[in-house]
Amino acid sequence: MPLVPMGDLLAWAQRDGYAVPAFDLVNLEWLQAFVEAAEDRRSPLILAIAQVHFPWVDMELISPAIHKIVAQANVPVAVHLDHGVDFNAVVRALRCGFTSIMFDGSDKPFEENVALVSKVVEMCHSAGITVEAELGHVGGEEGGMAGTAAEERFFTDPEEAREFVRRTGVDALAVSIGNVHGAYKGEPRLDFDRLRRLRDATGIPLVLHGGSGLSQEDYQRAISLGIHKINIYADLSNAGTRAVWELLKGAEGREKFTLVSQAAREGVYAEACRKIDIFGCADRCREPTPLCELCGGCDVGGRRAVTDAALVSKVTEAVLRALQDSRAGTGKH
Repeated sequence: MPLVPMGDLLAWAQRDGYAVPAFDLVNLEWLQAFVEAAEDRRSPLILAIAQVHFPWVDMELISPAIHKIVAQANVPVAVHLDHGVDFNAVVRALRCGFTSIMFDGSDKPFEENVALVSKVVEMCHSAGITVEAELGHVGGEEGGMAGTAAEERFFTDPEEAREFVRRTGVDALAVSIGNVHGAYKGEPRLDFDRLRRLRDATGIPLVLHGGSGLSQEDYQRAISLGIHKINIYADLSNAGTRAVWELLKGAEGREKFTLVSQAAREGVYAEACRKIDIFGCADRCREPTPLCELCGGCDVGGRRAVTDAALVSKVTEAVLRALQDSRAGTGKH
């Protein structure tokens, strides 16, 4: 039953110098492909649902399936809300048993971002839930095809990052260093010197959003300078679409839907395996590590005694306490 807090996955990645992939899923086929890839590569995994994808994926509907497949997995998995932009999304994710929350206040002024993230941290940490935030602003559109160029005025300032981490207590920080969501306009140019300064200023695992479209050299250099979680969506989407296109092209556009769905899943699976290998995350579950005590998904480090149901119950209690405290503070009952 390897559902674990994301913070534990990132702490081990930071210690050993690799990055854990965070794959944004939009349906059951992608969910199955990601877990299968992680198991085949013996890799930790972060399953993410982005709030921007809520129109296409029902979090409450798919969460039981996530818990079911994760409970049967033999690698450690965290379930993560990606780019949550309001308190309602955070509470929904916690009620669904997510073990990690990203609250994105990067479009807000610094002080407002600090205040909002601090409230999320207070609630989530009471239940052992990891919190990620963003400082600076990563441009582009999730899965966008038009191409976006990064603007230096939105890059993360290392001294602001130091203060932000100190005041909020976040566990991981998404940074802007020339990365963008979706497709890049022109050749990506990451500011690695800025990344080094951000690593030294914060001391916590840093996160690279807009991870699609970068070179293997860029990934590996970023990991060496403090990136320990890399978000991927566009490359997965493109891989699935290409696989379907190749199938339909050969069949002149006429094919069984089951085969179309299978082709998409296989394309996504292959890309997920490729990213796991590049990020240095493969084979991390072949030898016992401290993660085994939390995971217990296989016999390498022993089976886990605490069930996922108990973890979800703990999270639910924390959410209810937070809501009660909020109502008491406003005088509303």
